[in-house]
Amino acid sequence: IVEIKVGFDGLTIANAATGPDVKFTKQQIFMALAKQVPDKDGKLVDNPYKMWNEIDPSLPAAKIEVLGPPPTSGTRDSFAELVMEKGAEKFESLAALKKSDAKAFEKVWKSMRTDGAYVEAGENDNLIVQKLEANPQAFGVFGFSFLEENEGKIKGSVVDGQKPSFE
Repeated sequence: IVEIKVGFDGLTIANAATGPDVKFTKQQIFMALAKQVPDKDGKLVDNPYKMWNEIDPSLPAAKIEVLGPPPTSGTRDSFAELVMEKGAEKFESLAALKKSDAKAFEKVWKSMRTDGAYVEAGENDNLIVQKLEANPQAFGVFGFSFLEENEGKIKGSVVDGQKPSFE
């Protein structure tokens, strides 16, 4: 048996190099981008958040706008599983839903907003970088290798205490 490394990559959320330095949690990202989120009683409601600081006062007082890959992208699948699902699991009501009805839970963490907060920007990451440079308050979802290739134009955000790095 011979091991052959085919490739590897990571995910990052990035914004323009001139934009704010932001520290997110996966739960905050879920709250910003999920189509439905739990209210104070744990009941699912259509996502009411328009600004990052409505989710957490430590986040920027800026409109939620995240440019990311479409549902046909492997990057989108990874983002949903590694960020959205993990963020959803942080809510007691959604963790209970996962145990009682896994399919209903999956629908919650896989359903992204369609009101402009999450923008399916296609597979062209270079176009996303141009849009981020034009709007330093917006964020984009990328593979880590693309962040490395464009580090003069975009910077990665800290997520759950982890700054994006090769390691």
